[in-house]
Amino acid sequence: MSAEGSGDLQHTLGGSATVSGVGLMHGAHANLTLHPAAPNTGIVFLRTDLPGSPELNVADCDLVNEVSRATAIEADGVRVQTVEHVMSALGGLGVDNVHIELDAPEVPIGDGSAMPFVEAILAAGVAPQDADRQYLELLQPLHVERDDRLVTCTPSSSLRISFVFDRHEREGVETQIATYEVTRQQYETEIAPARTFCFEDEVEALMAAGVGRGATADNVLVVGPSGPRTGIYRFDNELVRHKVLDLVGDLHLVGMPLKAHVVALRSQHALSLDLVRKLRDLADEQRRMRRARIDPPLGPIEIEAILPHRPPILMIDRVVEIEDGQRAVAIKNVTYNEDFFRGHFPGHPVMPGVLITEALAQTGGVLLMRREEFRGKPAYFMSIESAKFRRPVVPGDQLRLEVEVLRLRRTVGRLRGTATVRGVLVAEATLTFAIMADRGADPEG
Repeated sequence: MSAEGSGDLQHTLGGSATVSGVGLMHGAHANLTLHPAAPNTGIVFLRTDLPGSPELNVADCDLVNEVSRATAIEADGVRVQTVEHVMSALGGLGVDNVHIELDAPEVPIGDGSAMPFVEAILAAGVAPQDADRQYLELLQPLHVERDDRLVTCTPSSSLRISFVFDRHEREGVETQIATYEVTRQQYETEIAPARTFCFEDEVEALMAAGVGRGATADNVLVVGPSGPRTGIYRFDNELVRHKVLDLVGDLHLVGMPLKAHVVALRSQHALSLDLVRKLRDLADEQRRMRRARIDPPLGPIEIEAILPHRPPILMIDRVVEIEDGQRAVAIKNVTYNEDFFRGHFPGHPVMPGVLITEALAQTGGVLLMRREEFRGKPAYFMSIESAKFRRPVVPGDQLRLEVEVLRLRRTVGRLRGTATVRGVLVAEATLTFAIMADRGADPEG
């Protein structure tokens, strides 16, 4: 997966727009209003029918897949059901940031397609924002499967979806296969108009289960051996197109637009959400790495402005990652000209283990002393525990020094550090520091 920006911009709405109607599952009337949102907001639902209008940020919500034939999101006991069509419209039209006010537990179904939401979004306008869009890009394939259902996801330069809709051995229903590159134009004209459907032989069981209380001939295609019971198909392969529509909506729940070729065989919402959970893990890692990386890295001048060390005792060359005051990574290039090589195993230069530990400590010092509460307060060693030296470090090696906070109190920091060369562990230790109010104070436990 790549954490690089695309050069593309994030988008929101140019204004507000409302879609009203009944919810498909519960049959309750709902008003859904889309509002512009600031860059990096994401998709946020607000349940205005509940006290305090609780917010559900899609990227942080639990994905609920036990809801029959629909996708729901939930956070802290607050749920929004049947989100796939509005999410599909937002994903298909490239909308990254929006607030969605909803005065009911369920999104209105409209005509069973995504077109009511597409028309509302286009009426409000899709507006670029002054922030780069970050894509989730795969570096290797992944897949999910349940029984005879399968979804695979492979690297691609854009979002492409291939779907195989099996005819389920039903008379008059052929297997349908379709592939679409999900561009705005393709989505609006070829995917968004496809309507939700069920088969004639399913109706009685669905009604008995209390599913589809808001279903009517105007919002659900009921398909029999001769085709829809009322009306006609909008497309010869409308069934597979609607499956693609739903999958676009479920994929937008990742919280980051995806570049991948997704191939689905007989997939349903539950399986799609299995994939989304895996993609969310990758997206979280990508965001973490983007937050952690420092561009440009901290070099000697910046490090000397933080640490009270100077050559030859300054043991790190640059700091390349700092994450939320909890983790840091520094680099030390070990050269033959290091002062310590003149007296340490002359003729067989090996970096002293104590200096590797010192390099880890200085990396930890940068991490701690960049925190607002510790700025200008030097950190002194209190203890070194579990120090191990796994292999020699020699001239030409590049040390990657990584430290992570284990515990942090008002005046004491405990960190775990590891040093690697070309991915191989060479040293590790647990370090405890006292953070001093001034240089004359005594360490506190």
